[in-house]
Amino acid sequence: MILEKTVELIKQIYRYHKIFPPKVTRVIVGSRYTAVEVAAYSYDPFLGLAYTIPSVVNGNQADLAGLFDNQSLEVLLQWAYNPPSLEKMIGIAAVNALSQHILEIINPYKTIKGDIVDYLKIDEDKKVTFIGQIKPLIEHVNRFTDSILIIDDNPSISEQSTKFPKRNNISDLEDDEIFTDILFCTGSSLINNTLEEILVFFRKKSRKTVVIGPSASMIPDILFDSGVDIVGGMTIIDRESTINVIKEGGGTKMFKNYGEKYNLIKE
Repeated sequence: MILEKTVELIKQIYRYHKIFPPKVTRVIVGSRYTAVEVAAYSYDPFLGLAYTIPSVVNGNQADLAGLFDNQSLEVLLQWAYNPPSLEKMIGIAAVNALSQHILEIINPYKTIKGDIVDYLKIDEDKKVTFIGQIKPLIEHVNRFTDSILIIDDNPSISEQSTKFPKRNNISDLEDDEIFTDILFCTGSSLINNTLEEILVFFRKKSRKTVVIGPSASMIPDILFDSGVDIVGGMTIIDRESTINVIKEGGGTKMFKNYGEKYNLIKE
């Protein structure tokens, strides 16, 4: 329901503030990220991103080639409600593109100034749980604490390939692993429809919950209402360079210099 409620809120914001909604100008599906570009009146176009989950696409991209650019914005937004699929990724990218437009015009949210790890006061006494192997952030957090647990069902990640304990699913957690000080959850959990289950499971078990990544670059209201404390996203500044990276199969590491990360705080 998070995506459905977020889409409805976006529509309400456009209606209430009498803002003319943007139009879809491009849809780009890369092997690691999917992007939707929208053109808004009196603004440069906005780019929304969503992680491309290879196991979900499963070779169907070629069968759908050429069908996306001519779809209406309304159709793309409806795709966000789909089961995990390429269409859902495109739908989430469209939600994020519209959210970037709204955040440019109306942004009442408080933002973390500086480093999120400093803000969360992570130290050697803090337990930190990651849903998804967010490698750069894990490495950063590890400078302050060794008490890190990774939950990820990707078979390429094994306990032998990481120095931290790993569980495939939240149902595999031991009793002493259920409670955590900080929960970092990748935005791709929106794509595989696991985020709501995760938030319910960790309610009152995590002191702070963070949903982070380009896929989470949406207006945060519904995520806040669902128990998230911080929403970390990315605004793309250099669209063309980012699109080129996506077309060539690059990921966040390659296009992060073409955007600005932000962290919005629940008040």
